[in-house]
Amino acid sequence: MGFFDFLKGKKTEEWFEIYSPLNGKVIPLSEVPDEAFAQKMIGDGCAIDPVPGAIYAPIDGEIDIFETNHAVSLEAANGLEMIVHFGIDTVKLNSEGLTRVADAGSAKKGDKLIEYDLEFIKNNAKSTKTPIIITSMDMVDTLEVVASGDVKAGDLLMRVKLKK
Repeated sequence: MGFFDFLKGKKTEEWFEIYSPLNGKVIPLSEVPDEAFAQKMIGDGCAIDPVPGAIYAPIDGEIDIFETNHAVSLEAANGLEMIVHFGIDTVKLNSEGLTRVADAGSAKKGDKLIEYDLEFIKNNAKSTKTPIIITSMDMVDTLEVVASGDVKAGDLLMRVKLKK
């Protein structure tokens, strides 16, 4: 049985799909220069080394944008919770270089949430590497990062199989 036959045999409704919230290169969490993310203390997932652009909703769900615009928390209808944390030590920028374009509340996959000035952030924060983390790992049976290399916002990034 080939890899794609294996995928076809999967029941798609068992998997919850998470799409890339931004453009860039997919990297493992271990490459994020922050121990809490790199050692998966907050949750599991992957990170993206971004190129210029914006942050988009990776799923349909309820969103909350942090006051300093450096992170977005999301909750899907099935209860799965996640966070997109733009860069490392970006909270110290106090919103500089990060412009909110959405309000808290319901969002659809692909809605633009935050625009960022990549050059400003590169020059003023520890890193622009952006963790995309499932924070409710107690609900997760299996997490697969399915993307590799360069991704565009909206590309399939991860799949999660929830515990029954």
